[in-house]
Amino acid sequence: MNKWSLETLLELDPQEFENLLAHLFRKMEYIVEETQYSRDGGIDLIIRIEKFGLSHSWIVQAKRYSQPVGVKDVREYSSLKYRDSVDGVIIVTTSTFTKDGYEEAEQHNVKLIEGNLIIEMLNHYVPEVWTSSSKTKEPRTNNDKEEAGTILKQGEEILLVEPVSMGKEKFSMMITNRNIYFNRETNRLFSRKKQVEIHIEIKEIIGLHREQNIIFLLSGKKKIDVYPISPKKMIKLQEAMASLRPAYVRGEHLILSTRKESLITALTSKRLIKIDVNSGKSDEISMGDIVGVKYNASLFKKNKIQVIESSNGMKKHSIEVNDGRLWKHEIEQLVRTS
Repeated sequence: MNKWSLETLLELDPQEFENLLAHLFRKMEYIVEETQYSRDGGIDLIIRIEKFGLSHSWIVQAKRYSQPVGVKDVREYSSLKYRDSVDGVIIVTTSTFTKDGYEEAEQHNVKLIEGNLIIEMLNHYVPEVWTSSSKTKEPRTNNDKEEAGTILKQGEEILLVEPVSMGKEKFSMMITNRNIYFNRETNRLFSRKKQVEIHIEIKEIIGLHREQNIIFLLSGKKKIDVYPISPKKMIKLQEAMASLRPAYVRGEHLILSTRKESLITALTSKRLIKIDVNSGKSDEISMGDIVGVKYNASLFKKNKIQVIESSNGMKKHSIEVNDGRLWKHEIEQLVRTS
């Protein structure tokens, strides 16, 4: 059986080297989050280990170098610990580190893995050698799926696993190309077990109402549910959800939305609906029942529209929105085409 060598690692391009490290840490039973290559904000991998109720996380920076890594690089990556609130930083290189680099690392809880050590780790945990022509992007295995607290179907791929909060509740949000799962860890006497608490099919997503630190996910068929999600990394969650938009926008989808306290007003391609996030109560008007929309541009009414509904007699609804002129225009367009 071929063994790993520094020459083999140097044949890999930087992205392949990152993928290989992700595979290695999974073999070592870490939970691995791979960042989007070239848009990672200075982070290649985030690894976590969770045992007996304890959780530790590290940022991993990969350096496929032939020259020693110096103090400048070590100092730069040590700052990521404080920026991203993790327990420490690991720098992995195919070469070595300078004396100043080792001294800098000791001051900031930075762990250094040089070429000879990574070779030993690979030969122990990953005996099969990959070359630059191999497919180094490691597919998810059944063990990965079980770690995430779910059983995925054939062809279902994990796009993102992210810790989130919904109110006072904490979940692990897993987004795949077909579903969204909210997993919760339950503590038992000698173990921790993940189980699915909420499951949303991608085709049932209606849209997202975005604010600075929170996303309200709207989903459902006849009844719309709202999930207020506060992620640790908003940009990553937004990017993952944006990649899913072509899959759900063909059905009922969100056009406009606004929120005032616990009340979300949403205009979808099929209805105008008010939803109380706290109670779950909703009031809606079908596009087919709207016969008129009025907008008063006066100073005190510019953020209000009046919607006239013909269901069971003529009803008038005064609705507070964020841009009355825009809402009136969009509703009229939808009514004309419904």
